[in-house]
Amino acid sequence: MDRTGSRYVVSVAGETHDVVVGVDGRVLIDGAGHECSLSGPGPTRMRALILDGKPWAVYAEARAGGLWEFDLGGDRVSAEVLDARTARVRALSADTGSERGATALKAPMPGLIVQVAVETGEIVEPGAAVVIVEAMKMENELRATAAARVERILVAPGEAVEKGQILVEFGEAKRL
Repeated sequence: MDRTGSRYVVSVAGETHDVVVGVDGRVLIDGAGHECSLSGPGPTRMRALILDGKPWAVYAEARAGGLWEFDLGGDRVSAEVLDARTARVRALSADTGSERGATALKAPMPGLIVQVAVETGEIVEPGAAVVIVEAMKMENELRATAAARVERILVAPGEAVEKGQILVEFGEAKRL
């Protein structure tokens, strides 16, 4: 595998996969090598994918926050595709409690709060933007890792935070 490839974390159907796309047309999915080529989108945004010699007609539509909708030969599939850095930031910022889902959102690094995108009492879905933190001249959108209710917001825009500081506390999402 060409070491100049790009690494992604792809979540689909409840499973998470490590994907490395090499510039040489090789793809590693969870460490297993595959031959791959993908055509540019045509007028209908349809692409031709050839994976290990098998052709697929693929329609891909990007949504916000790394979410994608794919149509693979008539089957509709949703996936979240994150670059390796974004996946690391998300993992560092999440504090998950057993089966209850996320209990707190922590600062993955020192930074400055740019925006708080939720309100106390709000129910958030997995992947929903919660807080934007600026660190090292980059904005990092921290997202909910599970469905939850916002219990307490412990920061405000303009506030400096330290690595590991709790930004938002969550409770169980109770639906009516």
